[in-house]
Amino acid sequence: MPLSRQSLASIAEVLGAVSGDSAGLLIYKHLGVRPEELQSGALGRLGALEAADAEAVWSLVSELARETSAIRAGTSPKYVFDGRWREVARWLLHDGWVIENGVLVRVAPGAEEATGIRDALIEALAVSGLDADEGIRTGIANSAAAFVREAPDFNGSITNARVALETTARRAAIARAASGGSPYPNDSWGAALLYLRNAGVLSLSEEETLARIYTFVSPGAHVPAGISEEEWARLSRTFVLGACFFVLKRHQGSP
Repeated sequence: MPLSRQSLASIAEVLGAVSGDSAGLLIYKHLGVRPEELQSGALGRLGALEAADAEAVWSLVSELARETSAIRAGTSPKYVFDGRWREVARWLLHDGWVIENGVLVRVAPGAEEATGIRDALIEALAVSGLDADEGIRTGIANSAAAFVREAPDFNGSITNARVALETTARRAAIARAASGGSPYPNDSWGAALLYLRNAGVLSLSEEETLARIYTFVSPGAHVPAGISEEEWARLSRTFVLGACFFVLKRHQGSP
């Protein structure tokens, strides 16, 4: 049950709001890292969380959720802990988990979270040459921030993710043209998909699938019956970020 880097960072921050002894004991109890082995500060706690296996991290988070009141009682000032814990809860929700009566409960399918596609996409973009200005990564980050803010902006979350997909396709087409392909005459979503197909990066069926995903999550698209806006935003992000990753890998793998 791996958690996203945002959830891990938030957990590191909330542990910083817990008294030093209590935080050290929680980390030792679940992660097996002694206080004297732990690097100081939030980055030290984050490093311990990232180095631990997923089950150990999950055990620590489960105790934080289960014993929130008791842990909070030993903190000062309590408003700092409360703020940090709300941030943890929001990022856990983004990962597809909600805290109910001290128990973490799965609230919807979360392929994006379970496969780590978001983090893999961010890492791939960093070395792709398509995102030197971090415009695509900023769109992905803004999408996540809109999802977890108070109050959540689910439409904004989907819109930012969709812009990231469009930008990925357009930049892939521009890069292909710059490397000696035919001229890229029209910098738009539809033109980018057509260009990538004509360049052999995408097949016809792949182009059509990507176009359908984009339309499926566009403004005015009907939210399927029985799915809440929150669930729809999470699923839409999964679709769109998966499509971004697909376009990027096809661009990198095509001659």
